[in-house]
Amino acid sequence: MITATLKLTRSLDDGGSGYRKYYLLADFAATHGQSKASIIALSVGAPMPVEDQMTVRGGENEAILKAIDVIRELPDNEGYVAEVNLEPS
Repeated sequence: MITATLKLTRSLDDGGSGYRKYYLLADFAATHGQSKASIIALSVGAPMPVEDQMTVRGGENEAILKAIDVIRELPDNEGYVAEVNLEPS
């Protein structure tokens, strides 16, 4: 099992800063050759995908990368810069 946090930041039109944070968890799935990832929003109002759990072919790294891609591709996250922490505290 691996965990990570994904922090998204950007400058807003009014001069302020936008900030969103997600917790990501990946583990091997019951089916050989697959892994599962879960997405948990840590910021109030952070957009979430319809499915907050996903199964992918490959290992835990592929599952985390897929979760990051899904979050970054959400329309409400457009324009945010992503920072991944693979050793969250």
